[in-house]
Amino acid sequence: MNFTVVIKQIISLFILIGLGYLLRKTNHLDKKETGAISKILLDLVIPAMLISSLQIEITASMLSNFKKLFLYWIAFYLVLIIIGSLIAKLFPVNKAKKTVIKFFLIFGNVGYMGLPVINVIFPEKGLFFGSIGVIIFNLLIWTYGINLFLRSKQEEGFDLRQVLNNGVIAIIIGVGLMITGIKLPTTIMSAVDMLAEATFPLSMLVIGCGLAEINFAGIFKDINIFIYSFLKLLLIPITALLILSYFNVADPIRTILVIQIAMPASANGVIFAERYGGDYIFAAESLFLSTLLAALSIPLISYLSTIF
Repeated sequence: MNFTVVIKQIISLFILIGLGYLLRKTNHLDKKETGAISKILLDLVIPAMLISSLQIEITASMLSNFKKLFLYWIAFYLVLIIIGSLIAKLFPVNKAKKTVIKFFLIFGNVGYMGLPVINVIFPEKGLFFGSIGVIIFNLLIWTYGINLFLRSKQEEGFDLRQVLNNGVIAIIIGVGLMITGIKLPTTIMSAVDMLAEATFPLSMLVIGCGLAEINFAGIFKDINIFIYSFLKLLLIPITALLILSYFNVADPIRTILVIQIAMPASANGVIFAERYGGDYIFAAESLFLSTLLAALSIPLISYLSTIF
């Protein structure tokens, strides 16, 4: 199996993070300007990406596996929310860091890193089935995920009005277009697609700016980040693999679920933390190390998922 795609994706990611780091270190971007980029990402660029990514044509032959994967993902996220909530409380860190750990235990990089790996293993329909996990991911991250940081900052309970944001509105529009088969005019869709393409590079620049404020030596001394990374990258996906194998869940569903669950932290955690006053630095540190370690863990999990 060719795992060079994983390494290439990680290298591309760190090149962009490094560029953001240099821009901040050389004062080409200050904290206020980084905040402005985060605002543009959350209010405009990422919503465009959500609409673009949901333009999928579902055929009758795909519906059976589509429904199964959809239900499995819902079940897994419910379990991850419970487990993430319990585990985060055990870490000897402050509330802001607990929020970051909980968020990252639940939400991984299922799209940018997950889809290319799935495409290597299942080149025919892997991207379609992998996109189902991305849909559920986006539905939850823009409601429950964003609310984790809002609650942490404001010390208040869940408020539906807080999560009726541009991301949720974009998902509603995207799902509506996907279900009805309605196509936006070509000129409008082209503009949406162009905005969507800016999502990943801008996200990585924001993360790199955050890393410019930290001591890299400190990342490798923080045992909490290593423990979180072990749980996220190895223990949780291996447990998922054993459970799915025990219940005889067949491929491609089993392997696709396990591969996407095994992805490192989602960049949205850093963006949300920066935008809503969370522990932006700790989030950037955690994402950096978990993504670095994923270069070793993803090939291992991918191999295990194909031999079980």
